[in-house]
Amino acid sequence: MGARSTGTTPSQFRLPASARDFIDQRAAALGVTKTQVVLEALACLREREIEERMAEGYRFRAQEHRALAEEGLLAAEEAWPEW
Repeated sequence: MGARSTGTTPSQFRLPASARDFIDQRAAALGVTKTQVVLEALACLREREIEERMAEGYRFRAQEHRALAEEGLLAAEEAWPEW
């Protein structure tokens, strides 16, 4: 009944005591389930990964765009030397 009614499945994995304690404390402090704390942490991790990928993409594209801009400037200098 549980997995079908909630859309979740039970999972088992080992955590260091400090991680387990943190999850327990945060859940108690916020009045939420330990599952909700873990899901919040996973959402943060996913967001950080997306941001890192985007930053890398922007850095890559910046190099590409800089090269295009420099080519454009050289062409403009040849076309309009007085500028």
